[in-house]
Amino acid sequence: MKKHRISFIAAGRMANSMATQLKKLDNIELAGVFDILQDKSKAFAQKYGFEKNCASREELLSDKTVDGIVICNYCHQHCETVLAALHAGFKFIFCEKPAIRKVEEAQLLRDAVAAHGARIMIGHHRKHIPACRKLKELVDQGRLGKIRFAKVHFCNSWYSREWDDYFASYERSGGTTLDMVTHYADLLNWYFGEPASVSARALMLEKTVPKTVKPVDYVSATLTYENGVICGIESSYQRYGVSYDTLEIYGDEYTAVTDYRTLKLYRKKETIEFDVGFGEIESEQLEQARNFAGMIGDGIQRQTTLEEGLASARVALGMMASSEKGGELFHF
Repeated sequence: MKKHRISFIAAGRMANSMATQLKKLDNIELAGVFDILQDKSKAFAQKYGFEKNCASREELLSDKTVDGIVICNYCHQHCETVLAALHAGFKFIFCEKPAIRKVEEAQLLRDAVAAHGARIMIGHHRKHIPACRKLKELVDQGRLGKIRFAKVHFCNSWYSREWDDYFASYERSGGTTLDMVTHYADLLNWYFGEPASVSARALMLEKTVPKTVKPVDYVSATLTYENGVICGIESSYQRYGVSYDTLEIYGDEYTAVTDYRTLKLYRKKETIEFDVGFGEIESEQLEQARNFAGMIGDGIQRQTTLEEGLASARVALGMMASSEKGGELFHF
């Protein structure tokens, strides 16, 4: 069995997640890793059994025995790093979400991918969750009836970042809007199609929290699709409270509710629960890793595609543009 050689750019939290999953696959060899923090890079290489820790990105990208590149650095670095990997000749790239930090980066990536004939996956792993896939099937089948609205609720109640941290900087990370809401925008786009407009207010972006207070972040948005579906989105990074993570879709026939591990349909005097266990998939992260390995093996594009990743980022960036103008309606 031919083994696909994969190298990593960055060795942080998401790199650890992806390396853990790739390590489980028999057809994968972990080749090189580079992180600007060399102590972290060396420890990462030893932990997962990489062949070598590279002293520079240029060294890593010069290894032509490598089949695929995994990019897990910060979002404001994603576009430039993907472009560097493409220009070095790599055809198979996995890049963590969000795909871009700025709207103008989207066309740069499209043009470069087309010019190099490459395949790119973006790290929106929720499409690989069985509950989300089953919900897609129910929506497409019309099981819920005509869909009127959807509600997304997410709360990270263990947020502990400080003001100098990446995730406390809207300029770099985009806060919970770009870092987290893109996951939900990816699903909502998958279910409902083309977004039409959005209005949003974001706490950290609007800089209403003084530096004398520990950073927190919250965004509330109303996202409307071309087909008329209205989506309420709420996402927070807070320092205490109760964490939750749910998606609800209301149709004329049923309301679907998922916490991404269970899926139920509701209407008066009736509840239907679906078997949406992982089974052989084990986890959405492992399924995502399998898909990346499969894409390298047969050259067939897998989800989440670059275009899907760009579309979800566009929603979040539209929310940020709206918030910057006090909630003004943003049209896509």
